[in-house]
Amino acid sequence: MRDRPRVVAVVLLVLGLAAAGCTGGGRAARPAAGASAGAGQRLGWGACAAPDAGAEGATLRPDAQCAWLTVPVDYGAPDKGTVRIRLARVQAADPARRLGSLVFNPGGPGEAGAAMVAGGVFEPTGPVLDRYDLVGFDPRGTGRSAPIRCPEGTGGDLIPRTPEQADAEYRAAAAQGEECRRAAGPLLAHMDSVTVARDLDLLRAALGESRLTYLGYSYGTYIGQHYAHLFPGRVGRFVLDGVVDPGADQVTTARADLVSLGASFASFARACAAAGCPLGRSEAEITRRTTDFVRGLDAHPLPGPEGSRLTTGLAVQGVREPLYQAARWPDLSQALLEAMRGRPGGLIELAVERTSRLGGGAPGAAEPAVDPTMARNAVECLDRPGPRGPGALLPLIQEFDRASPLFGATVGAGLFRCAAWPFGPTGRAEPLGAPQAPAMLLVSWTTDPATPLANAERVRRTLGTASLVERAGTGHTAYAGGSPCTDAAVEAFLVEGRQPAQRVHCPA
Repeated sequence: MRDRPRVVAVVLLVLGLAAAGCTGGGRAARPAAGASAGAGQRLGWGACAAPDAGAEGATLRPDAQCAWLTVPVDYGAPDKGTVRIRLARVQAADPARRLGSLVFNPGGPGEAGAAMVAGGVFEPTGPVLDRYDLVGFDPRGTGRSAPIRCPEGTGGDLIPRTPEQADAEYRAAAAQGEECRRAAGPLLAHMDSVTVARDLDLLRAALGESRLTYLGYSYGTYIGQHYAHLFPGRVGRFVLDGVVDPGADQVTTARADLVSLGASFASFARACAAAGCPLGRSEAEITRRTTDFVRGLDAHPLPGPEGSRLTTGLAVQGVREPLYQAARWPDLSQALLEAMRGRPGGLIELAVERTSRLGGGAPGAAEPAVDPTMARNAVECLDRPGPRGPGALLPLIQEFDRASPLFGATVGAGLFRCAAWPFGPTGRAEPLGAPQAPAMLLVSWTTDPATPLANAERVRRTLGTASLVERAGTGHTAYAGGSPCTDAAVEAFLVEGRQPAQRVHCPA
């Protein structure tokens, strides 16, 4: 999704949610200090296979190695089945000064970290690569780790505006969820982030590390917070970039999304107008034209290439995707202009590029058509509470629509997926403290359309000892993205263990 040097940005999809979670019937109990269920497991590193590169056409790094980690499907009943987690690593460039393993999660949820490492899509900066083995993993149910392969849904095409439409959308989402439950089997009920954090501890032990050194982007920051909450004595150097706030439920986060998306689009519109782009001469004109066009698609979808059609929901996704990096803004302005002229192919391509990437690395052509975003739903719908049933959703869509005429109705309609999910949430919306863990490093852009700076500020107060690196500008996940100030702070922390000042301001 990103074109920035050596890193793909990880975003919460347009209808996605950043959540808190746990297994079983509530917040999981902290394991005993000596618990090391996977300590005896040894990883058989070997050559990676073509699917490990991820998306079709990606090239494997020649120095990448791959392995499998076996974990229980259900930690509450570890004898009831296992799942294999795909791993990839690139060994430290300076082995004589190697510090250990740096485990990387790109977020999503649903992104395949092993593919990003094996395919060279993500690399930390040089001083970090010199000193650490970079280890990526595909979280359970994603990438090549027993991917959730659910039939494609039939709902979600238009925004519900009436009670009848809301009921129909709920029934369509419920039918897709039930089809997914039957197709996916027991794993679907154990996709929450607490369980992934437990998988991480088995990975730490299998790597031979007494403490976990971790770099989490976006939703990966939430997994990292769960790990620190559960295993504070095993926390090493943690960098959480693009911070998710676990204290917010689905609706609270959706409301915050509208604010951050609006601020990000305003930044795009101002830059577009200043550059003389043909969408308009001012921020207000560009915002009005875009909003009118997108809302008009609700009643009159625009035919696209190969039988596709541009709906309001798809157009919003196409607008949102490039907002995460200013370098993509010319792509957005061009795609919007072409779509307004009746040629929506570019905007549709922007909208579906992340969905296509989520499907990368799965077994190939012989597999049936699936919806790769269902793994994301499986995580988000378990992780924290939200509305259940259709009754409360239509008023929320109307509220959100008034708050943000461009993004609101689409963000509100995204709540249908979890409202109709076959499993209710097992997590709670509450801060995740880790008072016994070492100090961590938080990183955020000042304007972030997915994980606003306010998230990092709240999490820093909760953790108490964390430092915050704040990069000026608009974007999502800032490390290894061209900011010498940001990179230097992260490098000093990971390589030297040097904690920066409580708050560091990096220029645009």
